[in-house]
Amino acid sequence: MATYTASCYFLNSLLIFAVLIAFSAAQNISGFTTNLYQRDAFYNPNLSQTEIIRRAVARSVWRANMSSSITPNSPTADIIRNSNLFFMKIRLGTPPVDIIAMVDTGSDLTWTQCLPCTRCFPQRLPLFNPQASSSYGTIQCGPSRPCPPWDDIRCLDGLCHHDIHYVDEAHTRGLLSTETLRMDSTAHSTVQIPNYIFGCGMDNNGYYGEFGSGIIGLGAGPESMVTQLGHLSMRKFSYCLMPLDLPGRVSHIHFGDQAAVHGPGTVRVSLIPRQQGNFYHVTLEAFTVGRTRIPFTGRSGAVEQGNIVIDSGTTLTSLPRHFYAQIKHAVKMQTHASEVPDPNELLELCFRKDRSLQLPSIVANFRGGNVPLKRFNTFVTFGQVTCLAFGVSESLTFYGSLAQQNFLVGFDQNARTVTFKPFQCSHA
Repeated sequence: MATYTASCYFLNSLLIFAVLIAFSAAQNISGFTTNLYQRDAFYNPNLSQTEIIRRAVARSVWRANMSSSITPNSPTADIIRNSNLFFMKIRLGTPPVDIIAMVDTGSDLTWTQCLPCTRCFPQRLPLFNPQASSSYGTIQCGPSRPCPPWDDIRCLDGLCHHDIHYVDEAHTRGLLSTETLRMDSTAHSTVQIPNYIFGCGMDNNGYYGEFGSGIIGLGAGPESMVTQLGHLSMRKFSYCLMPLDLPGRVSHIHFGDQAAVHGPGTVRVSLIPRQQGNFYHVTLEAFTVGRTRIPFTGRSGAVEQGNIVIDSGTTLTSLPRHFYAQIKHAVKMQTHASEVPDPNELLELCFRKDRSLQLPSIVANFRGGNVPLKRFNTFVTFGQVTCLAFGVSESLTFYGSLAQQNFLVGFDQNARTVTFKPFQCSHA
């Protein structure tokens, strides 16, 4: 769950997919792999496929609407980070205590709810108790010892504090702390990170599901997990998101050498630095709908550098109204079927699903290569209705997780690239 700067940047924190991770181990490994789970199936394995899709789309639409309402005077917080949320299981402290938190490539700082808590949201696991851990530490500060120069960190009464606000009115306040972090990889090895910097939140609100207790940051900043993993991640990671029609199936997230994405069909796109935060910005030149190529032009009339964010934390691909309208029109012109309303009132263009429904192909034309999308990447089905799975957001555009399903997506912070490779994520 990323945060907003005063320039109104949208935090991508809508999570359809969740990561249940545990790493914990050997110092001589150069990378490791963990499991990915779909969020709603993880919480409630009895949910139907239709309900899982409806919930995911509803969360994405709500986030896009929230982003359009942000003003320059909204609460700000710039966790030095990058974009995405997954549920992740880690162990914190000595003796180790289980923590389940949402992993966000749109944030850097890891935080969890701690005792004593003045205001906390409900969670299933016990709150972390710093006094019960022999490896817990605080970060002292003063006139000659400043706090780390990160956004939303300040010195108060000789100790460094974090004070982070999110666009959906969630927030966390507490002590910037150090602790031993342990995780279990799928290789049954143990990753152990001493003196891991995290936020011990004692005044928090927000919705993180009945299991979630906070955020784990996978951004590009110095306090992110990717950075603090050091040689274990080498500032590289990749994931493979399962299609929504496979609830409960497991795929993986990879760190380090195992995160490399290459081979036939791989498209490599440059990450574009932007002043407004550490999102994974890339340049989308166009979407091609069937035979129609629709350029993604900005206010200048040209394609703008870094005009879209790769965001596995948001469900829909969200676009400015003028661009979305052209895509919607092209789909309508190339789909010979009657339009019907979305029964959930979430999406704008829907058709009745039957055997005769023929939908046009859609290709994402990035500066660096073309990514052909499957039907499940661009359309969702609710019962007997199939809808175009694009949304509208004027403040910031996102290439959402639906478009990334069954792709191996790799991030290399050193090379400043993101790669896409078609893949069966059940084999990732």
